[in-house]
Amino acid sequence: MKTNFIKTCATAFALLVGMSGAAVAQSKLLRAIDYAQFKYDSVSTEVEIYAAISPSSLLFQKVNNKSGAGDSTELVSNAKLEFRLENLATGSVSQVSSEIPVRMPDTSTIAQDSRIVSITKILADTGRYRLTALALEGKSSTPVDSFQTFLEVTPYPRSELSVSSIELCSAISQAASKDDPYYKNTLHVVPNPEDTYGTGIPSVSYYAEIYGLGSRNDSTEYNISWSIVDTYGRTVKRRSTLKSGISQEVVEIGSTNISNLPSGRYALDLSVADSTTKKMVSTTKYFFIYNPYVKQPEVAAGSDVNVLSSPFYQMGLKQLDDVFYAANYLESPQQTTEYKKIKTIEGKRRFLADFWAAENRKAGPNGFNSWRSFDERFKYADIKFKTAFKRGWLTDRGRVYIDYGRPDEIDRHPSSSSSKPYEVWTYNSIQGGVIFVFVDLTGFNDYELIHSTMQGEVSDPDWQRYVQLQQQ
Repeated sequence: MKTNFIKTCATAFALLVGMSGAAVAQSKLLRAIDYAQFKYDSVSTEVEIYAAISPSSLLFQKVNNKSGAGDSTELVSNAKLEFRLENLATGSVSQVSSEIPVRMPDTSTIAQDSRIVSITKILADTGRYRLTALALEGKSSTPVDSFQTFLEVTPYPRSELSVSSIELCSAISQAASKDDPYYKNTLHVVPNPEDTYGTGIPSVSYYAEIYGLGSRNDSTEYNISWSIVDTYGRTVKRRSTLKSGISQEVVEIGSTNISNLPSGRYALDLSVADSTTKKMVSTTKYFFIYNPYVKQPEVAAGSDVNVLSSPFYQMGLKQLDDVFYAANYLESPQQTTEYKKIKTIEGKRRFLADFWAAENRKAGPNGFNSWRSFDERFKYADIKFKTAFKRGWLTDRGRVYIDYGRPDEIDRHPSSSSSKPYEVWTYNSIQGGVIFVFVDLTGFNDYELIHSTMQGEVSDPDWQRYVQLQQQ
């Protein structure tokens, strides 16, 4: 694996007017930390770390300034931020620190709801990482505030449709120059690490990058759609746009007013469908809305709030059964037996809400076995691997994709005069490296799994005989 390293660029800082409300802890120096991932090259991913800092919590030193007009004093902060990105598999650590450059004549100019937003960029290879942020004062090595989270760094393969993380922003506009601390692809993009909107920030703005569109030289059409889903699983806003172009990599930005939505947790779903390659990708970002004067939706008396706030509340019986049986790699025989005994839609919704709440606690919000990650794989597999006679998640390729995720390599072999079409999927990080061999035995694009080196999967070392066509 390549050694992780820090991108040689200055950390960007700017003092902004923030939003006030219960969602922000004013006593802490680090108000919030967030991150997003973008393609750097075919091997490395650029992790952007966003920090929101409360200047009212900074310690300042008085500095004397001497000039021809006489002596004057100003206050200068002596705090700094330190970020550590640790690869949990190799133990390698990328580390960067930067001063928090705040200078002012006196502290009376600091508004209680103001904030400093910084951007720090680190390059990393594929893997699971621990991200630690430390806020230090003066020369002390003891942090006055800290933050820690875990993240999966994902690759963006060359010439394969993919989409970056969604960067939630407080403002996006055309940049005046490249000297702008928030300059990004000709735009002025100010991140919102608190992921909170409403009072003070009435519109949700986002920035994302799309990679691997169409072919290298030909124009392609692609559809970009986004939706905002509330805690009850209801889509409250939606937009879809058909675009075209010849660039394989494009920037997608958008904004929508949310001042009429009630306080709560929401999901922003962004999907891209390429009409040329017939591929689709999607990503999700969660955020909060704080609108204390907007009425909350009524909840029926006696209802189960956990179920109402889950994605299963809007699902019918068929959808509930689909997502349950598609996740059988996680389920115990007892859970399968218990689910089969449930006859009511309310009971199945409650079962799935409890099941995935438990899995989310074990996996974490972004873990491989979290609902969010599973749902993304399920939706992708259902579209990508469907045939004329079978749902995509019911095919062998769909099942393997859901169970083990995106393969590291896919070796595709089209049909020829001597062989049937087949694919070999390679997973380098499972059991020291395993393969899955799928063959289109019928000619109807239904690739069947005939061999794998994965323990517990079908194994046939003489699998090549299924590929070869019998000569007349």
